Amino acid sequence: MKKIVFLVLIVVLISGCTTNEPTGHVTKKSTVVMEDEKRMEVYFCPQDGCREKLAGLLKSAKQSIHCALFDLDLPEVKDALKRDDIDVKLVTDVDNEKSSAELKPVVNFGYQLTHNKFCVVDGKTFFTGSFNPTENCNFKNNNNMLIITSEHLAKNYEDEFDELYNEIFSGGSEVEYPIVYLKDTKVENYFCPDDSCSIHVIDALSNAKSEIYFMTFSFTDDGIGGKIVDLHNNGVKVKGVFENTQVSDYSEYNRFLENGMDVKKDNNKYNMHHKVFIIDNETVITGSYNPSSSGDEKNDENILIIHDKGIAKKFLDEFDKVWNYDGGLISQCIPAKDVVISEVYYDTTGKDSEEEYISIYNPTNRDVNLDYYFISRGDSNQRMSGIISSNGTKKFDPKFSLPNSGGYAVLSKGGYEVDYVEWESDWKLVAKKGEVLSRKSFGKVNCEEEWK
Repeated sequence: MKKIVFLVLIVVLISGCTTNEPTGHVTKKSTVVMEDEKRMEVYFCPQDGCREKLAGLLKSAKQSIHCALFDLDLPEVKDALKRDDIDVKLVTDVDNEKSSAELKPVVNFGYQLTHNKFCVVDGKTFFTGSFNPTENCNFKNNNNMLIITSEHLAKNYEDEFDELYNEIFSGGSEVEYPIVYLKDTKVENYFCPDDSCSIHVIDALSNAKSEIYFMTFSFTDDGIGGKIVDLHNNGVKVKGVFENTQVSDYSEYNRFLENGMDVKKDNNKYNMHHKVFIIDNETVITGSYNPSSSGDEKNDENILIIHDKGIAKKFLDEFDKVWNYDGGLISQCIPAKDVVISEVYYDTTGKDSEEEYISIYNPTNRDVNLDYYFISRGDSNQRMSGIISSNGTKKFDPKFSLPNSGGYAVLSKGGYEVDYVEWESDWKLVAKKGEVLSRKSFGKVNCEEEWK
């Protein structure tokens, strides 16, 4: 049984009677809802297969799918939306309307962005987070997505969708259920600019007692930055990662460095696309909202503030992974635990562009989906595809050339090297014209001695 508790918050302004600094906005009336179940899943991209998780959710729909997506180009997700047996509606931004034109979305043509990333299924389950259902966000960028079942939170997202679908952009009504308890987990839910997201972020940060970790794609909001500086100067540990390409004169990056905070630029050669704060190992702020004036005052956005140590631990693990990422290279011979490069044909007897190939072998006892693997040389990067069965081999024609000397190839997944081979260079491997460079065993990766 669901219980609803109505709390009327009366704002009393008392001047000069307290030393507590006001932290932000308080609505005159706030409805606190308690639900008996907690169904919340957290995934990180690319390692958790966000495409499959979202497509699976959409395919489970029995009555309706309502999506507000800044961008969409994954065929599997678009296919899951091509249904005429249920009510399917889509809102997207003008910058990306062409990629989903066949779905006939409602398009925001305004100066602000329809920057949300959410879908509501059957009015009760929704996904949100930083994940756009695109090739880049699924296979290359660091992202998060949550799938939550909640009658009242889903109602919030349905209300927001209705506004957007009726072309009420960059504004609308305040959220109906800003605080929902899923069993013992408190979840706050707000939409920008309707609910002044930055103020709620500042309120949450103001409760920090020991530490704040963050991963932000774009961080230019001086108010949020100022609050973090104040907390740092009062003994709160601050550690954060900024997306490298978004650091500018407007970014909070240099300000934080000048104040002695432990911050860095990310090392993903693509994008670190999270918009996450983790407070005292027990509270997570996430959603589509970048801490910026545009995110707060113009764009259509959403945030969740989740008070749950278990959820915080998952985001902390992701933070550690992003913080410690150094390019994902293997520096020594290690045991093979995944698919490997098994053959390279680089010195052909005919036209290289027609005959060169790289073979991948699966020495494991399971089938492997190669959709998340890349073969590369230098800045040339090619995503593979298909299923490779246990003890099976697949041959790929590279879209880049394989030089006859000083050549190499890298096999990677999720930004981490899986295998590596080089020839006629520091490694002394040589294949004569018309011969194939081949492995002689499959026990280790990044090992010259594993090759003939």
